[in-house]
Amino acid sequence: MMTPDPTFSVLCEDVRQEANGRFIFLGVFNDGIVVQRLPVRLMRLCVATRWGSGEGSFKQRTRILAPDGVTPVVEGRELDVRLKDPVATHTNIENILGVEFREAGVHWVEVSLDGELRMRYPFAVRVPSAKSAP
Repeated sequence: MMTPDPTFSVLCEDVRQEANGRFIFLGVFNDGIVVQRLPVRLMRLCVATRWGSGEGSFKQRTRILAPDGVTPVVEGRELDVRLKDPVATHTNIENILGVEFREAGVHWVEVSLDGELRMRYPFAVRVPSAKSAP
């Protein structure tokens, strides 16, 4: 058994898979979202994570944390990662429905494998400031 590395993780609105197996990421959140008011409920978020350079069976879990870096906004379910050899890859697509963000600021997407944090990246929720009248 050889622990794999995450080769990418993408936070987006939807993921489609073509007949040839290639993925299409729709509405990629490059660095976050801008909303008119809080709290806001997003109908769906997708987290696509690809693993490679490993061998064996593992368990992945994804979660999004509030700006305090500790409080979970949402915790995904446990997903299997199976790699038959070191050149194989495995991509998990997790659809998270009805995610509610209650505060603005930098949130964190965390991806763990067998309980060990393997990737962490920021996701900002912004509310535009009110412009003062001239």
